[in-house]
Amino acid sequence: MDLPTYQDDDYPRKFLQGKTIFPEDSRIFHRVGYTYDHAVRIATATIEEGRFFAGLTLASGAQAGFSVEGITPQVLRLRFWQGQPAFADASPMLVPREAPPPPLQVREDEKAWEIGLGDYRLWVAKAPFSLLLLSPTGERIFESETETLVGLLTAPPFGFRRREGEDWAFLSWRMRNQDRFYGLGEKFTRFEKTATRATIWEADTCGSNTTDLSYKAVPVLFSTAGWGLMLHSAYRSFWEVGSFSYATGALMVEEPQLDLYLMLAPTLKELTRLYTDLTGKPALLPRWALGVWMSRAAYPNRKVMTAVAERLRAESIPCDVFSVDPTWMKKGYYNEIGVEVCDFSWNTAGWGEPEDFFSDFAARGFNICLWINPYLPHDSPRFAEARDRGFLVKDSHGGISGLELGLQAGIVDFTNPEAKAWWQGWLKDLLRRGASAFKVDFGDRIPEDAVFFNGKSGREMHNLYVHLYAETVFEAVRAVKGQGVIWRRPGYIGSQRYPGSWAGDTQVTWEGMRGALRGGLSAAFTGEAFWSHDTGGFVGARPSEELYIRWAQFGLLSPLARFHGTTPREPWEFGPTALKVVRDYARLRYSLMPYLLAQAWEAASDGMPILRPMVFEFQGEPGVDSIDDQYLLGSDLLVAPVFQEGARERVVYFPRGVWRQFEDPGVCFEGPGYHRVPAPLERVPLFVRQGALIPRYAEVPQHLKGTPPSRWEVDLYPGDETRTLVIPEDGGEVRLRSVTGAGQIHFQVSPAPLSIMLRLPGRKLAARSGWEETPEGVPVLRLDASAGVDLWIEIND
Repeated sequence: MDLPTYQDDDYPRKFLQGKTIFPEDSRIFHRVGYTYDHAVRIATATIEEGRFFAGLTLASGAQAGFSVEGITPQVLRLRFWQGQPAFADASPMLVPREAPPPPLQVREDEKAWEIGLGDYRLWVAKAPFSLLLLSPTGERIFESETETLVGLLTAPPFGFRRREGEDWAFLSWRMRNQDRFYGLGEKFTRFEKTATRATIWEADTCGSNTTDLSYKAVPVLFSTAGWGLMLHSAYRSFWEVGSFSYATGALMVEEPQLDLYLMLAPTLKELTRLYTDLTGKPALLPRWALGVWMSRAAYPNRKVMTAVAERLRAESIPCDVFSVDPTWMKKGYYNEIGVEVCDFSWNTAGWGEPEDFFSDFAARGFNICLWINPYLPHDSPRFAEARDRGFLVKDSHGGISGLELGLQAGIVDFTNPEAKAWWQGWLKDLLRRGASAFKVDFGDRIPEDAVFFNGKSGREMHNLYVHLYAETVFEAVRAVKGQGVIWRRPGYIGSQRYPGSWAGDTQVTWEGMRGALRGGLSAAFTGEAFWSHDTGGFVGARPSEELYIRWAQFGLLSPLARFHGTTPREPWEFGPTALKVVRDYARLRYSLMPYLLAQAWEAASDGMPILRPMVFEFQGEPGVDSIDDQYLLGSDLLVAPVFQEGARERVVYFPRGVWRQFEDPGVCFEGPGYHRVPAPLERVPLFVRQGALIPRYAEVPQHLKGTPPSRWEVDLYPGDETRTLVIPEDGGEVRLRSVTGAGQIHFQVSPAPLSIMLRLPGRKLAARSGWEETPEGVPVLRLDASAGVDLWIEIND
């Protein structure tokens, strides 16, 4: 199979004549040629089965509907429509709810209706119609915009933008000076979203990760005021967060109704939990998936990949997965039609028989992930079968739909249960032969005029299709393997249920590396816990040695870790320093596996991201709101990648408390505040939070299959805090707990076949019975956890 030429500068002439990959993003309000019809007063109101319904009169005199209902004790559902309401209570984007909805407390006075949910109060004013949400303390945290300019509302509260039969619903709200905003999915632009405009439309970014183009755009916004707003719709939507008026936020969707979930909690962390309560927690992926993934775009054949596998083991670089891009199939189509496709035609000449290939790499300790997408080439027998059986998406004339930009390939219709099962059959066959996972690429080029089996148009299905695609693949993997993992590029509301994901085709630049982190920080709010990026960048010139090293440090301290790009990304390609850095940080990652597994368990249980923005854990600290060049890996490790060429130091923000340098716990910094720290090329600034409990493997494995290591080191750091870690190892869970206070530490371990070396960096003991001391002066105690550990330690610091 010929390798695709991803850096082909001729692509625009061949495939983009008269077309653009960039979304329309003109402002919502005060557009010439449009009319705006907004709600002005409540005409009628009723309470039915605990829900509030209102008939609204619009500025034109037309009528509209508005309703409020409780979904959970902290979530309101607001709906706005004309004519007959067309809202679905069940949706692929939402998880089914088992608890009955909480009742609303509704009271009317002369000017407004007061709607209570718990300790929150929503005031719905009668005339002029407006909304006001009060927190449990009485603070005004969300309210309709009422500002006017020359007699015009800057942004009306609820209404419709109209032109030539198009009725697009909108909502606006007032923004306060102190409020900060986050979310909108994996956006590579500004992390804190004030003064930004975003289009929610899944796109192939074509190698850009510094624009509003996004593979995982999600219509949900979180505010430090104490609310989150999710638009439950698959249609394209537009969001303005202080980009037109700095005091106004607004959203508009390309359909004549709004279905909004208003989440209420005082912190961003709690709001993220509420979002994943509604849309699903990430599944817990297999242990080996947290190891290192090695890839190229693409390995040309088995011989080349085998040589890489042998070199990795010879260099003692831990690795668990090889990802094979489209070369596992006989023919490549990228240079021919402008996009790769997947016809499941195994390339025996390049890779040998599949069973032999998979078993060969399994014997070396490697799992195999195969690239796929849901597009079928016209010259494939699979296309002919799918076409004849009605399994492909249609066009508006009843023929077979192509892709956006006029690219010629068939699209498997996952809204057709038979088509879904048929396509899954091809995946399951590869899984039974020995594949472990699939790289879920593309799916984001559904044209607006397509027609699906469920009767919906491509305009409505474009965003939702990528979610159904991810679901289809994940279900197939879990059905055969018992536990699911995919390597997913696209996503929408709820796609975080299907781990893992990566940031797509990042640019091979310093700006591209920092853009990748901004994307990960933004995606964290929508539950993308098992997130990653292409270490070294994907598209562009070969990375310099320094860029590769700095990206490897960032990549190996990310939730998932993969090396990938259009040129080789193996560390020996970049010289001896790069080789040593990758070996050191890959070994560090594998030693930290118990800690990472604990963070994975928390993600699956509570929806907490593993890569966490600083504001996520330290909301309210001055200056933390917009930090987008450092992050927390889990709850207790602070990582500060270097994004500047030639830099050998950088400024790091340390939140409140004491932070110890990971490599040398004797070096510590106290926050809140900024400090300039050393950052030699061989080391990324890495710090441990006070109160942390960090378990590690004492011996670093070369892969994560088989019996887990039984010798652990556990570091307990200073801090009057409690830590509980649940570590899902093979065959059960290991629970660690530490409680510090009043001159004592209470340390507990559930019964497990482990020998533990307990270390107390920065501690001074009141009694030393049974304790040793390292050359660096760190107290150490050796423990047998086979019957559990329940230990009290006296300290005198």
